[in-house]
Amino acid sequence: MKTELTKDQLIEQRTELEAEVNEMQEAMASAKYDVDFESVANVNAILKQIDKSYTWTIKNAALVINLYDNLKTEKTAIQKTEDESSVIGLSALDLNTLYQVLTNIEGVGVESARTFTKLLTNVGAQITQAMNQMAAANKQFKGELEQVIAGKESFILDGTAASFKKTAELKSELEEAGYDVFMLYVYTDLERSLKQNQDRFEKSGGEDRSLAPAIVMRTWKSVTQNHAPYKQLFGNNFVSVANTLGDEKLTDLEDIVTKYLTPFDPKGTKPKTPAQQAKSDARKAKDAEEIKALLSDKGVKDIITTSVSAEEAQSKLKSFLA
Repeated sequence: MKTELTKDQLIEQRTELEAEVNEMQEAMASAKYDVDFESVANVNAILKQIDKSYTWTIKNAALVINLYDNLKTEKTAIQKTEDESSVIGLSALDLNTLYQVLTNIEGVGVESARTFTKLLTNVGAQITQAMNQMAAANKQFKGELEQVIAGKESFILDGTAASFKKTAELKSELEEAGYDVFMLYVYTDLERSLKQNQDRFEKSGGEDRSLAPAIVMRTWKSVTQNHAPYKQLFGNNFVSVANTLGDEKLTDLEDIVTKYLTPFDPKGTKPKTPAQQAKSDARKAKDAEEIKALLSDKGVKDIITTSVSAEEAQSKLKSFLA
């Protein structure tokens, strides 16, 4: 005969499951995938290919800059040590960007092709191996998550929710599987997002490879724009809290750019063609207008005024879980 669990036992079991899923997510987010570049010369060759032979787009420019700067930082760290190892641990984001870059390199001339082919011979297998490890880790995480869903186990899924489409699709899948879905939305003002990203880098002595400020801004824009759609999508199963700076914060976009983006000035990057520069300027102008609108009184003020305290959010979550 199956023993019925008490309410306290169910809550304890749910807490354990939530902790387990959170650990899975944290492990995925912090995972590094080792790539043996065999020599600093190979790292230099890849940096040169990224800088001179890769045609970036508006969509991935910030990612390419992030990868380039991180590889340069790791190369410098290798050169400062007496260890002859040229193994670099790449985040999933950097590893995927590196793979996309190397598989989309364009060049002119036989000798250029010969140099690139030699580089791939030296490091291609190692990068592919790291990609396979990342794919296996993703598959394992997805499989474990599917097991949790199949077993109708409660869990918390933590993420930026920058993509409304993907979040809506996941919500629909979970509801079809019999789940009730609740969203806790945490609003963070733009300066705090940039400051936390910068602090992580500075406090680690430069070892923490934080995201490029442009990526942080773009993610902030997407998440902030998604507040109203998420509120409508989740209805009564939605609550937001505001995690803003207690002291004076910047609200003028030009001031924010001057403080956080201007100092982040990558050196030695490939000059843009007139067409690329025009596209880049158009994208920056569009992003700037959208961020300015969000920074206006009507933009984030609606989010902050409709957000509740941490205690109120906790109370609503408890009601949902009950």
